[in-house]
Amino acid sequence: MWCLRKKPFKVSVDLMSEPCLWRWEIRDCKTDEVVASSWADDWKAYATSEDAFHAVGARLSSMTRAPRRRARAA
Repeated sequence: MWCLRKKPFKVSVDLMSEPCLWRWEIRDCKTDEVVASSWADDWKAYATSEDAFHAVGARLSSMTRAPRRRARAA
């Protein structure tokens, strides 16, 4: 997981053990709260890490263009 320079988010792409698929997660850099997750929010996972990176990039891009979202409920 890493913080993007000048961006308020951390991004991670992780391999799940069951099912054996990749998921992404975006966290607020200051609070470490999850603001978006492919698995928790949409039950969506990816066959490859590259697919997950592409998907999280698209979501992050849409989030940084839109007004700041509040952290989702845990």
